[in-house]
Amino acid sequence: MTPLQKAYRYKFLSRCFAYPNEAFIPALNEALGKIDADRDPLQALVAAFEKEDAEALQAEYTRLFINGYPHTVCPPYESVYLEKRMHGEATVAVAAAYAEWEMSVEPGLIDHLATELEFLAFLASAESLNKAVSKDTRKAMERFTRQHLCRWIPQLIADLKAGAKLDCYRILGEVMENILAKDCKTA
Repeated sequence: MTPLQKAYRYKFLSRCFAYPNEAFIPALNEALGKIDADRDPLQALVAAFEKEDAEALQAEYTRLFINGYPHTVCPPYESVYLEKRMHGEATVAVAAAYAEWEMSVEPGLIDHLATELEFLAFLASAESLNKAVSKDTRKAMERFTRQHLCRWIPQLIADLKAGAKLDCYRILGEVMENILAKDCKTA
């Protein structure tokens, strides 16, 4: 897979963790439109999201990722998974990785899954554009994946697949598992 296609996949996955408002489905379709291989599982995921009522999607998103009762099923923050708290050492380490590439992020979203996926999309895009830095970006992607995503994403995926009440979010867990499992094996 080309670095640019990898960037588009990360961007698509990142979009899947946005709040499902009226711009959600169009953003997913736009991101999907740039992907040119192995699209079937991603198209099935978008179709599953499209099938759901907007209010049901929003309620499920809130329950899964923001403030479910009696607990949030899968809070999308690395520090919560690794340290059981927000803004821990994991957040500081992720921020350092971003700073190395002069990327700034809103403080509350530093170790949010969508932001980490956007960072990987950024690195993959940089690899595709500039051959002089492609080796550095590839190493940075592998290091970030190994030191961050692979340490907590498998548990988030398991929690998502087990805790989702809507098919679309269970399918999201399966899609993430298929895409990110390969990345964790090669990192």
